[in-house]
Amino acid sequence: MVRSYDESAVPAVYNFRDAPTYRDEPGITQTIFRGLDQMVGFTVIEPDKPDATPHTHPYEQVNMLIDGELDFLVGDERLSLEPDDVLAIPPEVEHTSRAVADDPATLLAFWPLREDRLDGTQYQSEFDT
Repeated sequence: MVRSYDESAVPAVYNFRDAPTYRDEPGITQTIFRGLDQMVGFTVIEPDKPDATPHTHPYEQVNMLIDGELDFLVGDERLSLEPDDVLAIPPEVEHTSRAVADDPATLLAFWPLREDRLDGTQYQSEFDT
């Protein structure tokens, strides 16, 4: 894993709303921030986002809903999230989500450091990647 960093540049503060968008697809935008061993995704899910096929990954994902209302399908269970609700999804469990109100939903997703998302953190000057 890429863990080297410029010690003179830490601590560093970034605002998600000013950081470059990593994912910009119909109905969903996402910005990513990384630390040495973990990542945070700041995701805005629009009410008109097309339903996504459930997916899995080999790590736990913890989600916290900041704004809006969101339905999560986790395994065979449908869960409704409201602001400040937190949900942990175990590794290898299928899941997907969708906004269910007229306004966008804002979600924070916490992951371990993901090599496949490092390119979304190139704006962070304290890291080599």
